[in-house]
Amino acid sequence: MKASIVPLVAICIIAGGCIAPALASTYSSAYNGWVESGKTITVGNYFVTFSISNGSPTAHVTVQSPDYTTEERNIPEGNSYYYYNALRIYVANVTGSQALVDISRAISSGSSSAGTKVWCDTPGLNALAGDEVAFPITIQNNGEDDATYSLSASSDTGWSTTYMYNGKDVYEIYVPASQSRAVTLAVQTPYTASIGEKTITANIGSSSLDLHVYITSVNQSVEFSAKVNSIIASIGDKIYYDVTLNNLQSKENNYGLSVTGLPDNWYYRYVETRGSTSELAEAVVPAESAKSLVLEIVPPYSVSEGTYNFTAVVTTPDNVTISKDLTLRLKASSSMTMTSDKLAYTASPGQTFEINVYVTNSGTGSALTNVYPEISAPSGWVVSSSPGTVNSIKAGETQKFVISVQPPGNIVASDYEVTVTMTSDQAQKSSDYRITIATSSYMPYIGGGIIIAVLVGLAFLYKKYGRR
Repeated sequence: MKASIVPLVAICIIAGGCIAPALASTYSSAYNGWVESGKTITVGNYFVTFSISNGSPTAHVTVQSPDYTTEERNIPEGNSYYYYNALRIYVANVTGSQALVDISRAISSGSSSAGTKVWCDTPGLNALAGDEVAFPITIQNNGEDDATYSLSASSDTGWSTTYMYNGKDVYEIYVPASQSRAVTLAVQTPYTASIGEKTITANIGSSSLDLHVYITSVNQSVEFSAKVNSIIASIGDKIYYDVTLNNLQSKENNYGLSVTGLPDNWYYRYVETRGSTSELAEAVVPAESAKSLVLEIVPPYSVSEGTYNFTAVVTTPDNVTISKDLTLRLKASSSMTMTSDKLAYTASPGQTFEINVYVTNSGTGSALTNVYPEISAPSGWVVSSSPGTVNSIKAGETQKFVISVQPPGNIVASDYEVTVTMTSDQAQKSSDYRITIATSSYMPYIGGGIIIAVLVGLAFLYKKYGRR
């Protein structure tokens, strides 16, 4: 076994850098930023030259030093190369003929105290600003006695750190002699974290271990959510989406509001509430606060039924867009309009008269079904309808109903009211009609006869006595 290890070590020494550093090595960033192809970065006695082919996902690195032999390596993005455990070169991103890199120098060694060994299988992790990263740490007690280790972490970043064991938040852990325990150090990065490598030192008893988080890009500064993403509505209905902006940053932000993907002749507007009339082009959200808004979608009245997809968009102050996909399914609508020739009628006692009622389906798609009149009249009146019921009235069509009304023969002359309610499965409309009943009278004829008789009498008297 020992004979097989020696050649392997020799190969690593001849090859220069190994894939991973010795567990004891810790590093401090000496340079991080973008480098162009052909650029040389000097770090102490080390000279690192980058060669980047446009379109290649790797960066070719040449490292020279008077202390070691010159080495060349191709480093894929997201990977590190260790030059004799003295230098660590990390390639975060390769774009065109440039790369985002971090070059760190080894500054110390040793992550164990007497009888204790501490290590992490993944001491360097990539993350977006705002992400939580988790470092699995193994604590091995090589001593003859059981031990309880205190757990803490330190960093100049001010980031929040938590040790977890079996799902619990812990600050000490008990490790029996000759056994090991695995804990997880959770590190919460803020949304405001800058791009580059940051170091967190894990302290386990008297041992320490440097861990590294490389922030590859800034995460979103706002959460954009909708109460519901899909709505079903009838053509002609008002359509509202309740949305919320949650400002995740520690400063007030102004967010632009827009919608993309709407069909031609559609209209949208953001408002504070459903009753608001003021349209918003942007929204100001205080630091670490949420703001509720209403997105109103207005299709043209001529729109066809179907499913429509579009996107609500929020634009941050640094021109980052956060999108929310929304869906609207429009179904055909039916609407009833009721009209008549007139609203007032005059009739005599016992006289039958007719009210013409016109029912129109003013909707855009579906028919009015089971359409019939309900007639309310004073007691003793006789009412009927022709037709009594219509199975359906298609969109845009009109149906005439003739309402026959007969008041009683002994009714007192006065004004009366008849109400006609047109009912269907989809809608209902009502209309009131004033009916004036006028009774016949003989008094005008009697009065006229008396007047004629008086005139005839006067004429006779004049003829008989007028010549004397």
